[in-house]
Amino acid sequence: MKPVQRIPPEPQNRWVAIVDDDPSVRSALARVLRTAGIPVETYASAHEYLSASLDRDPACLVLDVHLGGMTGFDLHDRLLASGSAVAVVFITAHDEVPTDELERRAGPDGYLRKPFDGDQLLALVRRVAHTSTQ
Repeated sequence: MKPVQRIPPEPQNRWVAIVDDDPSVRSALARVLRTAGIPVETYASAHEYLSASLDRDPACLVLDVHLGGMTGFDLHDRLLASGSAVAVVFITAHDEVPTDELERRAGPDGYLRKPFDGDQLLALVRRVAHTSTQ
């Protein structure tokens, strides 16, 4: 990923959660968002995210489709069933996930296929987070 230009920080009440089972991906994604002034928390699994004692929902959840154990789609289903309205940006490196399934699941929030550019992630997260907090 290419470096992201530094800009003023986002308001502290708008933070992003990243759920990905690959530590290097979590670190890289978090670095891109933090460099842009966006507060980030990372989680290694869907269960870790669900087990976290969150004071408030994130403005956006960057969620890998393929996780060990519970999938990103499973986590999304659980969040919807619990009444959560958190915006979700799905990410995947697997071509076997059909584009129409990603589009259906992501809806207006969107998705990215790995590898993607840091600027793509930042633009999508900003759009989704801004929309979800209005």
